[in-house]
Amino acid sequence: MVSNESLQGDAWLLFDEPPDGPYPPTHEPATQWHPGWAADAHPAYACVDLGTERDIVALCLFDTNGNGDFVVWAGRPGAWREVLREPCGAYKQWRNHLLNVRTRYLRFGRMDAGANVNEVVIFEQSPQDRQARVAAKDRPLVDAGPLFGPLPLADEIDCGDPEDGHIFRQEPRAGGGIETILGRSCRVLAAVRGQPSYFAFRLGKGKRLEPGRPYVLEVEYPQDRPRTMWIGNRGCETEHGLHTGPTVGDALHPKYVSSNPESLEIPLSGRYEPWRMLFFMHDRFADIEQPRGEGSRPMEPNDGFWVIFSQPDANSVPLSAGLAVSRIRLFEVSDLERLHAAPTLPDGLPKRRLFFREEMGDGVVASAKEDERGVRDETAWFEYKARLMKVLGMNTYCKDLLEFGHNQGWDSGTGWYNQSRHRLRWRNILAMLQRYDLDVLPYYEYCGSIGPGCLGSQRRCVALSGGRQYTHISWSENANADITAPDTLADTKKLLDYTIVRHKDRGRFVGAWFRPRPSAIPISFSDRCLNLFAEQANRSQSVTREQLKADVAMLNRYYDWWFEQRKAFLTALRDHLRVAQVTDDPLILYTTDASESGLSFAQWNPPMVAENPEPWRRLGENVVSLQQVLAEDWYGKALTAPRLTWGDWEWQHSCPPSDPRRYSDVRGILMTYTFNRVYTVASAENMQRFTGPSGLVMIRHWCLNEDMLDGKTGYFVCDVDRAGPYCMLAEARAMANGDPWHIGYLSGGSFNRGDIEYVRRFNQAFLSLPALPSRVLPDACADKEVVVRAIETTRDGVYLAVVNTGYRDKTVEIALPGDGEVRDAVTGRPIPSADKRRVRLSLYPCQLHTLRMR
Repeated sequence: MVSNESLQGDAWLLFDEPPDGPYPPTHEPATQWHPGWAADAHPAYACVDLGTERDIVALCLFDTNGNGDFVVWAGRPGAWREVLREPCGAYKQWRNHLLNVRTRYLRFGRMDAGANVNEVVIFEQSPQDRQARVAAKDRPLVDAGPLFGPLPLADEIDCGDPEDGHIFRQEPRAGGGIETILGRSCRVLAAVRGQPSYFAFRLGKGKRLEPGRPYVLEVEYPQDRPRTMWIGNRGCETEHGLHTGPTVGDALHPKYVSSNPESLEIPLSGRYEPWRMLFFMHDRFADIEQPRGEGSRPMEPNDGFWVIFSQPDANSVPLSAGLAVSRIRLFEVSDLERLHAAPTLPDGLPKRRLFFREEMGDGVVASAKEDERGVRDETAWFEYKARLMKVLGMNTYCKDLLEFGHNQGWDSGTGWYNQSRHRLRWRNILAMLQRYDLDVLPYYEYCGSIGPGCLGSQRRCVALSGGRQYTHISWSENANADITAPDTLADTKKLLDYTIVRHKDRGRFVGAWFRPRPSAIPISFSDRCLNLFAEQANRSQSVTREQLKADVAMLNRYYDWWFEQRKAFLTALRDHLRVAQVTDDPLILYTTDASESGLSFAQWNPPMVAENPEPWRRLGENVVSLQQVLAEDWYGKALTAPRLTWGDWEWQHSCPPSDPRRYSDVRGILMTYTFNRVYTVASAENMQRFTGPSGLVMIRHWCLNEDMLDGKTGYFVCDVDRAGPYCMLAEARAMANGDPWHIGYLSGGSFNRGDIEYVRRFNQAFLSLPALPSRVLPDACADKEVVVRAIETTRDGVYLAVVNTGYRDKTVEIALPGDGEVRDAVTGRPIPSADKRRVRLSLYPCQLHTLRMR
């Protein structure tokens, strides 16, 4: 069965020591295929003929020592496709890879002498699983909506039927029940004053669900009244909420942060609406109570998984009529690649980017104990993210490598950063990403290296008071970095070398994203900094902290000097990546907003914002009209304002604000622009302030809503969106008013999106536009809620971005900026035009429709 293509060494030694038990193997094989030490001994290849086509579900490789790529292909001789790449960075460990490959032949490649794999074990689908799959094929095909079409229905719950039979749980037990809404029966539960509440159904029990397989969760709910619903999907450990009408969605009164609430007069459809989420089934998951990171995950797919509908106490969700769900369905996706949102931008044009970063996500795979991990193979969990991105139409994979300064899964060596117990995670992720045509953007919450006695741990920065602590948050004061010091620059370059430069051939890096958390990169008033300021910006006249506190003009000069130092620091990092040839035009993204919920107004006790303030005033809430916020530019003032502080703390120095004007002519360095609420994307002038030669980067902050269920369902964080097409309202208005080239998301937990069809359609349209300057065509549409932008290219014609910023469906005529054939920029289909100067488009609310005219 084994053919040694290279005719060197004994390739049979890869398979000569079979496992002593089921998956995963645990024995320690000793023999090794060694093609030799000659210069031409590598790469070396061997092929295995399995005799017939087999369903391969796992490949396990015993990595003994060294570093080098061991690659596996499936297919047939002359027509191979890569199915995994193992970087062999472990030592005497099994590297287990879950696959879903049907093939007769497998080809194995030792790409260099460090790819020392002692044994390969191939697992195929068991007869029992094969029989279950055959039985699963008998599932009825049911329409899962316009994106998915007919899909096998794995399970269905009639929430309005008291005899439905699925396992049900509610807390508190009293209240709620079944009501008729819009002519159909629903399970309902009003918000309870003084305590959070939820009801939950067990979905998929005994339905032959499979770990690693993609599914679609569909929830049908009535849009008869304003509602806020937080939906927990235990099958993939994701919480994501929806809200309708003038509700604010996030908790109005969260425990730890301001949610910056905003109420808009979003219309209700008056009918039942579907909410759909694509996800990948985990190997194990929690019962009702979700652990934070490591903890018990006792349930497996055949046990089914909980779908939990929750809400905080009634005081935090005013105007919401409560939970109401009519039906829950679970669909199996059999051909995921059919759903991939293929790129449509011609080669040679600069790309826009879509990416996300997860705050509390990878606790799923944190534990060393298999029964405490949601996914057995941690790389498979990160691969689920890549596969989700391909369907959502996102093109840049972002992974946090430092969280509050701590190593999040890369090999830092010794005596510098504390070594991660998942030190090969980053390398394995990069190897996996080579199969998905995704660019890579690492994320760093940098505060200096924090190994014992290392730069960050030395806490060299000094507050204006002369003390070492800037804020009351003691755990974020444990390390900091003085970016005016040469060794800080050397330390940061070393970080980029370890995480990017040494891996530059393993991924398409676009640059680096830095987001210092409180006091991580503060303004320092140390003696060294004071002397440096005196020499460089104060005519060599010495200055003291007391003088700075007493002289506002001098303090402002000091600020200006420090911000110039930050600019020089970021410029040096950009140039370091450029000289290292990581990419021709590297980007350094810098996010000064350390908050989860996004910037609050620059005032104490900021009010909520509402299009219609009256209902909120009747409830006694502190509220201001959206019209006033926009007229007085409250958000524009907050964007670059120093943080408010109190007592002896120095928040204004702990989190220095953005200064985008310094970078208006600097290529490759971008102060990121925080957005989420409508008032954050209403001002073209505000977004233009953050736009430079490399465009505009906008980062959407979701509120964590942390612990708002008081532990009733375990640890809880939840991102919340408006329902239906309005989930893209902020992005649509950002495109109309500011034209971002790059959009990122800061997710509170495990990232996903509901109402996937609207998200995907926006993303596809966004990425079909080149990252080039645009101009608004003010007379292109008579309806002023429809904004048209034009992007001119030298050889690929003119691109048009058409945005419906309104709340209603529209059919409009668009005047073209010239003659030429017009096609849909995403599908390539021609757009009919009677006179070649005007096209007619139908737009749903918040839709971005892109055209290409040649």
